[in-house]
Amino acid sequence: MITVWSTPLIASVEQVVSDLKLERFEEGLLREINNTGSDLMCTCPFHKGGRENKPSCGVLLREKLVKERKYEAGTVHCYTCGYTADLPQFVADFLGLTSPVQGFKWLVARYNYNSSSREPIELNLYRGQAPQASYMDEAEVERFYQELLKSKAACEYLHKRALSDWLIDAFKLGFDPEDGVVLFPVRDMSGKVVFYKGRSLKGKHFYNAKDIDKTSQIFGLYELCNGRFPYGAATPEDEIWIAESEIDALSLMEYGKYAVAIMGSHISEAQCKELESTPFRRFVLVLDNDEAGRKGAAQIKRLLIPKGFRFTNLRWDTDLKDINDLVTHYRGSWMDYLTGY
Repeated sequence: MITVWSTPLIASVEQVVSDLKLERFEEGLLREINNTGSDLMCTCPFHKGGRENKPSCGVLLREKLVKERKYEAGTVHCYTCGYTADLPQFVADFLGLTSPVQGFKWLVARYNYNSSSREPIELNLYRGQAPQASYMDEAEVERFYQELLKSKAACEYLHKRALSDWLIDAFKLGFDPEDGVVLFPVRDMSGKVVFYKGRSLKGKHFYNAKDIDKTSQIFGLYELCNGRFPYGAATPEDEIWIAESEIDALSLMEYGKYAVAIMGSHISEAQCKELESTPFRRFVLVLDNDEAGRKGAAQIKRLLIPKGFRFTNLRWDTDLKDINDLVTHYRGSWMDYLTGY
């Protein structure tokens, strides 16, 4: 987690720079990024058309104090052209936004998951990236699962969201009674729980464990490949539905669809590699029914169609925002409100 303009962001500097690279992927900017331990050294996007031979632009990985002056994580300085900026200014300049305030809003929209000014749930999890990754102990996973089964309020909440008991059992969903948060375990391809996503029982408030890079994994991909459903494991001939949130993916599974969630509106480079490592190449894009979802769908197609992936991109015939809203509102007739499938 980093702090920008006194606002916590559930992201690392490396993740932000990687996501910026994906935003302008076709232009080849930030094509080389090297982690030195204290900085990211990348090819500067602001001189030589972003195509310098040797990375000369440094991005601070952590806050730094120099002669009593504090530099936030994400501060950028190019040692060749002299460009210097904090992270919001860099985002604005890189994406062509009008001001650093717009750059700050872009960062907050993507990486700030707090609500009511509370911190995300602390689960003592590492960022989920090998080789240093640590995992949730399965005994702890079982404890949260048992807490869920004991909680009438948590079970009622999930049932109201159109999720039945077999999904709760198959995914070992959990509940943190102290914070009143339903927990969605995210597993890597070995089947171990790398981190939890949390969802408040009241309202649509999402929480991440601190220091977790949620873009390092794809929710449901392990289960998809290992047959955790009544209808078995997916085959290369099956279509895989890609949603934004884990509860959207689970809603699709409730109705017999093979589904995963990228846990955001944009796919990361690590998640692209995860999909490439599977035999699946036929996908249905069902990201949220808003501008961010439409941009995210376009980004996924731009990155993966050249690699042999094929997509069905659905149009929404309703103002409802996401798949779970669609399912809970229309139940068995939810597909009647999607065009293009």
